[in-house]
Amino acid sequence: MGANSNRRGTSFTVWIALALFLAVALGTAVKYLAGASVPPQTKLAAAQLVVSMLGFGGAIAAFIFALMQYRRSEQWKKVEFIANEIKEFESDPVVQNALLMIDWGKRRINLFLVPNPTSDDLVNVTRDVQWKALLPHTIKRERTTYDASGGDEIRGGEGKTTFTFVEARIRDTYDALLTRLDRFANFIKADVITAEEVGPYIRYWVDAIADNENAGEDATWRCTLLTYINFYDYSGVKYLMECYGKNVEPGNPIYDGLISSLSDKDLAQSLAKSVRKKKS
Repeated sequence: MGANSNRRGTSFTVWIALALFLAVALGTAVKYLAGASVPPQTKLAAAQLVVSMLGFGGAIAAFIFALMQYRRSEQWKKVEFIANEIKEFESDPVVQNALLMIDWGKRRINLFLVPNPTSDDLVNVTRDVQWKALLPHTIKRERTTYDASGGDEIRGGEGKTTFTFVEARIRDTYDALLTRLDRFANFIKADVITAEEVGPYIRYWVDAIADNENAGEDATWRCTLLTYINFYDYSGVKYLMECYGKNVEPGNPIYDGLISSLSDKDLAQSLAKSVRKKKS
């Protein structure tokens, strides 16, 4: 919880120190009152002071107990909040499809969420299909050379296609996932939760997006996805990934390493150029 947690911890320590001080002071006062040479009037005044200190000490003890109960309740509410957020994240069918696409190089997916789907309703999603869907729209227009046919494409200018319906759905699916990750980032920034607390649930996906594993098969998809995150300025996603040591912005080793590893140098140049233009 960051600074707020530190301040609460410091305040709690101060109250404990004050309680210990009162205990020592009371012990000293009682020892003083027990002395035979102390005049009766002084003993009476001192006894009254001791009674007042005992009352004050009791109030402090009650406050510390109430504070401890409050902190336990607050911690429980926080755990419950995180559990609900993770449950919503993992149970969202669109997010589930996005995670399937990240986890599998090739998978038949109920991309359009057809109720009780048959085999014909499942879409064969490959890395090749994904990276073409995730291209920035400016690059997609430049690289599209086929005409629309069969009503399966979304038309762009001059009769040329931009994204097919499947590609558009893939983009929407990734947008749902990235928006959810943005939400986690906002909670971390606001000191509502910590990256360590949600790490067990999302760290795997952060690594899967950023780490250049299976470079020959996945590099183009991964590089295009990171370009998508940067081009469309998912700043919360970038912040969240950096919380786990993954700086995915251009000019840093992860992104630049992926760009340099692409066999299609024209595509690599276009991806890097699109992000530089966006930032300028």
